[in-house]
Amino acid sequence: FFKGCRLRCRWCHNPESQPGGRVVMRPARAGEEEREVGYRLTVDEAVELASRDLLFYEESGGGVTFSGGEPLLQAGFLAACLERCKRLGMHTCLDTAGAARVERLEEICRWTDLFLYDLKTLNPEKFKRHAGDGLELVAGNLRRIVRQGAEVIIRVPVIPGVNAGREDVREIAAFLREMPSLSRVQLLPYHRHGAGKYARLGRTYEMDDTPVPREEEMEEIRGWFREAGFEVS
Repeated sequence: FFKGCRLRCRWCHNPESQPGGRVVMRPARAGEEEREVGYRLTVDEAVELASRDLLFYEESGGGVTFSGGEPLLQAGFLAACLERCKRLGMHTCLDTAGAARVERLEEICRWTDLFLYDLKTLNPEKFKRHAGDGLELVAGNLRRIVRQGAEVIIRVPVIPGVNAGREDVREIAAFLREMPSLSRVQLLPYHRHGAGKYARLGRTYEMDDTPVPREEEMEEIRGWFREAGFEVS
């Protein structure tokens, strides 16, 4: 999990990863101590950690996933880690929201087997209100990745009141159809698993009034994506 993200999604379940440097989380309960989150690694150290389970990856077909935060904000470090992991025979995956200016994206694509690409909404007003600035970067970087021929699974966090309506799905589907190789969409229902972290960081969780989507609502949204021609999970 890389530290640092330019977005401030109101539902983020890893808010401790948003600042680029170290942050202190208050105790979750009496008797616990404060916890400092964030530490520095060299490329050698990161690859050594990832390679500890190399034999397991070979048996399971698994590999290493770089997530965050936003890994693309540390593009040089990321590219070096990806290359080293690939040369060791690992399957490499990058979990990204694409909200970064990246000069080395083509190099990163060369060493990445799979992109898990987070797409929240294509509505500029909603994106700015709920996630912040960067929608043009998100859209542009996805186009660049697809042009490199990379394997991509689109991940949509389903947030009631933000992107769970039929028109929201239409906007996302219309954008994805511009890139015919994008056929797989994974829907991630909103949850509150990270809500307690906000108080520990001295922040207010703004999503308390947002309901968790019911399974029948999720299935309806899956149906809309299937109608648009996508394979959905």
